[in-house]
Amino acid sequence: MQTANRTCFECSARNPTWNSMSYGCYLCLECSGEHRRKGVHISFVRSVELDRFSPEQMVQMALGGNAKAWNYFKTHGMGKTSDNGKPPEYNSKVAQRYKEQLEKDTKDYC
Repeated sequence: MQTANRTCFECSARNPTWNSMSYGCYLCLECSGEHRRKGVHISFVRSVELDRFSPEQMVQMALGGNAKAWNYFKTHGMGKTSDNGKPPEYNSKVAQRYKEQLEKDTKDYC
């Protein structure tokens, strides 16, 4: 597991046990609940420990990861690593483009 994936994408809690398939990032239990409340059309959340993953989903998580998502959102002025520390706006076109690109990269790889 990549070092950046050992902390929650949202709050930096250690050893996240959930992920957002939509963004390829790892989340703690509390933040996964926040993502679930946004709806599956925004963030599709799965348990690393309880759910099974298809080969395509495994590729999507390998191609994604917290570091990649942090860097992407940072370049668009969002996320905890951005200069203003503004959380990602998951309803934004920026977030939608990231999800679409991750899906495309996954399909191209598979």
